Amino acid sequence: MKPLDDSEPTEVGPYRLLAELGHGGMGRVLLGAAHDGRLAAVKQVHARFASDGDFRARFRREVAASRRVSGAYTAAVMDADADAALPWLASVFVTGPSLGAAVRETGPLPEAAARRLALGLATALTEIHRVGLIHRDLKPENVLLAEDGVRVIDFGIARAVEHPGAAEPTQLTQTGWVIGSPPFMSPEQAESRELTPASDVFSLGAILVLALTGASPFAGASTFQTLANVVQGVPDLNGVPAGLRGIVEECLAKDPAARPTPARLIGLLGPVPPAARVWPPAVHALVADQQARIGALLGEGPPPVPTSPPAPTPTPTVVDPPGRTDVPATTAQAAAHLATRSTARPTARPTARPTARRGRGRTVALVAAGLLVVAGTGVGGYFLLRKDPDTDKYRTLPACQDVNLALPSYGRNPERDFSVAHADGPEIRCSWTTGKSDEAKAESAEVWWNLKTPTGELGEATDRQKAEHAAQSARGRIVGLDLGDEAYWAVPAKGEGDCVLHLRDSNLTLRVSVTLKSKGDPETNCRPEAVSVARTALDVPVLSP
Repeated sequence: MKPLDDSEPTEVGPYRLLAELGHGGMGRVLLGAAHDGRLAAVKQVHARFASDGDFRARFRREVAASRRVSGAYTAAVMDADADAALPWLASVFVTGPSLGAAVRETGPLPEAAARRLALGLATALTEIHRVGLIHRDLKPENVLLAEDGVRVIDFGIARAVEHPGAAEPTQLTQTGWVIGSPPFMSPEQAESRELTPASDVFSLGAILVLALTGASPFAGASTFQTLANVVQGVPDLNGVPAGLRGIVEECLAKDPAARPTPARLIGLLGPVPPAARVWPPAVHALVADQQARIGALLGEGPPPVPTSPPAPTPTPTVVDPPGRTDVPATTAQAAAHLATRSTARPTARPTARPTARRGRGRTVALVAAGLLVVAGTGVGGYFLLRKDPDTDKYRTLPACQDVNLALPSYGRNPERDFSVAHADGPEIRCSWTTGKSDEAKAESAEVWWNLKTPTGELGEATDRQKAEHAAQSARGRIVGLDLGDEAYWAVPAKGEGDCVLHLRDSNLTLRVSVTLKSKGDPETNCRPEAVSVARTALDVPVLSP
């Protein structure tokens, strides 16, 4: 929970603002107080989106969807104004950590608590589906562990069931609204197929695995691999107790028709005995800490004295998958209703899983860490690359079809294109191939641009990018180039290429992967080509917005 600056507004609509609970690419969540003294979580969009009519239309749909849902396991809407100078939505404030934060800070839940969690989620989905909605973004950060049970929040991308096949308006994707989160998406959502309420049940199953083991059942070395695991891989259920394993397996069926309904899940999971304290002591300690912080903010007592957190339940040793050299540093997600935020996350367990087949030529709609992802044939993206005179030089990224690299022997390979917008900035991958060209030594080249979006404080985005680059370079070979600020050669992962160059320039990083036609010494054959491609990629001309 972050105190507000003196220069910030003190009111939003009828709500007096007390503190910031979290923030993300689209806006932030504030702790507010109504005239009757009730606390509210006030979601307010960033000023740069307020003039976008399509964005406002999307926000109105979120408000309408949120107002349709009620029940003991959701946070009710109190008020909203989509026509305000800065649109906002206020919902009942729920004291308690998100499931994701609770697992990160205290470890996985025991079986009894996880069963109670699953029952609460199934009951919430019953109500959500009853009013004709599909949540579409059920994930640990949207599940709050209140003192008396579960709350499902954030209906920003909920979709009416009566129009399941309708396409998402193009202009709305350009503003970056979320359509899912890869580790917890259903296969049909990952492939941009028609969704039914069964999609939320799949997400429930994936959440239950994380709650029990501390890791996603589909975690991969990259967003692409994670989605491939969701669509075609076998879920990693190591650590799931026998009493819940069968239920989890049913929820994670690839065929939506084979998954249980929320009503059937309630029958399979319950009943559970009543309890005054429904979570493990360590989770209730987080709730109490949050209550104490809010009390101190309201002048009801001193702030809590920092204490050592309760020892978490032991989890498997974390080891990066073989060949993985591009693990990104985690950024804190904007967690609605969270009074404390953590930047750590569970890392994928090194359990072997079947290799997923790569579907070529098939357009896949994906999402990572909160925003739109599109991958497959003809991906465009929607970010432009522009240098600013500020410390954080870069503001946006190019669309793949607009990147005209001066590589005469290469031709575009749009089947491999990929766009993703993380919570802290966008990332794109553009691919080229030389085909049958006799002039080129390389067979193909891929370039990833990763941007840390400036937040207003000069140099802050560059500092984040620098820290992430430093963490990753520990597994590579640092090299001095007359290009950018720093660079290193990474050990190529399986199928990634013959040499992989990571280069940082201010708040932008490039990852260049080159595959040779004939194998040889990477030092003399591959790396000079990778540096040449990187030099050209870093000099993409300014594009018109």
